[in-house]
Amino acid sequence: MSKKIFMIFLMLTVLITVSSCQPTADQEVVEEPVVEESVEEEPEVSEKDLMIEAANQEGELISYGMSDDWVNLGNIWKTIETEYGVIHMDTDMTSMEQITHLLAEQEAPVMDVADIGFDSLGLLLENDLAMVYKTEYWDKFDESFRDPDGRWAVAYWGAIAFLVNTDLVENVPQTWADLLKPEYLDQICSRDPRVSTYATGAVLAAAYANGGGEDNVQPGLDFFKQLRDSGNWREGVVLNVASVQKGECPISIVYDFDGFNKRDSTGLPLEVVIPSDGTVGMLFAQYINKLAPHPNAAKLAIDFFYSDEGQIMFAEGYAHPGRSDVDLPDEVAAKLLPESAYGNLYFPSNLENFSKAMQQIKDGWETIVGES
Repeated sequence: MSKKIFMIFLMLTVLITVSSCQPTADQEVVEEPVVEESVEEEPEVSEKDLMIEAANQEGELISYGMSDDWVNLGNIWKTIETEYGVIHMDTDMTSMEQITHLLAEQEAPVMDVADIGFDSLGLLLENDLAMVYKTEYWDKFDESFRDPDGRWAVAYWGAIAFLVNTDLVENVPQTWADLLKPEYLDQICSRDPRVSTYATGAVLAAAYANGGGEDNVQPGLDFFKQLRDSGNWREGVVLNVASVQKGECPISIVYDFDGFNKRDSTGLPLEVVIPSDGTVGMLFAQYINKLAPHPNAAKLAIDFFYSDEGQIMFAEGYAHPGRSDVDLPDEVAAKLLPESAYGNLYFPSNLENFSKAMQQIKDGWETIVGES
């Protein structure tokens, strides 16, 4: 073979080899995937997480009128302290004392959150002392149990009841009318309605039992004048745990939840009776000081009061939850009186009417005391 022919043969061989290595039009070219670097996203921080962090920085939570021995508040405060990393402190005082302190402390606020009787709310709002804060549970309350602007809501309520020491009282009274019987001479303890909300509520309950009500408190005032005149009202004894413990108050007029707590703390055979001819549901509202020095801790506390967990814990202290949609565990519900015991139960019609009725009772009591 000549050298020229050999070179032509070699070139053809190379061309054929190269062309066989090229993809045809029908063949797919597979490209290696491009791996992008992953960017780690920052976790989303909720508004509540930010509030908890801020409360941690505040470190404290100050309340007025919410002592540990009231409606299971001792356990409620411990839970709040643990969950939110704050230290709680309370100064016990009446609703009116709260308002006096808030007005005096406006230049140097102390209190963050408080519990106030429904009849004192009007004065609180008139003085613009409550912060606007609509908790996440605000719309779960009945309209009559919350402020439309979010300044307060009702975490719990209690009914006016009789607390009877069955070691000292043979026949347990069931109605207001029963209290007038001669067998209860010098046995019935209550307080002055001018300074005690539950005593004012007792007069209103007696008014309902005797044909009156919010718009006519006179039948209640007449009843208590008759009770005092009969000698059944015990004079000179301050109604408290000590007087009940010592047997100085065979029959006491109290809130139902307070009666159960007095029973538990004394170990005495004390029976709680809801008067079948009429009782009043006395509401307790919670609010945040408009000038609260620890506002985030205060908001978290309010949120907890109104949560399912908080409402159940109030019921563990025998108080009735303010939210009607909360289902109580069977073991908690079993500690309370059945609904049938509250056959003639009356709630405030509205803040204005109820407050007016309470003031009429206080004014009317002046007349009773003056005449006795």
